[in-house]
Amino acid sequence: MKTITILNNKWSLLLIPVMSAFLFVSIITTFPTVLSSDSKTIQTAMGDLYPKAIQLPESEVKSTPDPETPAPETTTAVTPSTVPARTNIPARQPITTQSSRSASTITPAPTPPAPAKTSKASAIIATGKQYIGVKYLYGGTTPSGFDCSGFTQYVFAKNGINLPRVSRDQYKVGTSVSFGNLKPGDLVFFSFAKNGVIDHMGIYVGNGQFINASSSKGVTIYTLGTYWKSVYVGAKRVL
Repeated sequence: MKTITILNNKWSLLLIPVMSAFLFVSIITTFPTVLSSDSKTIQTAMGDLYPKAIQLPESEVKSTPDPETPAPETTTAVTPSTVPARTNIPARQPITTQSSRSASTITPAPTPPAPAKTSKASAIIATGKQYIGVKYLYGGTTPSGFDCSGFTQYVFAKNGINLPRVSRDQYKVGTSVSFGNLKPGDLVFFSFAKNGVIDHMGIYVGNGQFINASSSKGVTIYTLGTYWKSVYVGAKRVL
């Protein structure tokens, strides 16, 4: 008997919400206008059978976030100060090529002057040739008459170069020069006795020749032929 009473109580609990829902649907279907105009009248008529709203915790009430309202787009006005200044790039200059005509008109560099030694040698030779024909005079040192060493001393002195008086002393000055390396203006020395003792001299003028004051012909030019090579001792360069 007790079991039957418990079953009846359970069925009563299940039937109450079913009957309430059925009654609610019937009222909505039968009286739609009334429900839409006065929902409180229905709640009053149904009493405790009117369905109640389920209260949720505040943390769960708003589980879906509201759609975000897009922020209005802001446009930044570009002022002249924010625009980078344009850099003026210089225009590339065209490469010009000189024509062959302009190259042919280039003035050549001037020829450098001759070395001072060459000029001095030429001056000495020119001075000596001025006295060709002057008679030989033993111990002579002037155009009135020359001996071999007096002639060379006089000619060099006229060009600013001082030499000792006699040929043997003149052979002691300057730089020795080989026969194959003779240059105009060099002093050449001879030994008639062929014993190495200097007893004659002259001035080399080039082309295998020398000018001297000869005891037989006075101031004259000779070629350094076989005889003169046989008595040749050496040469000195004083320029």
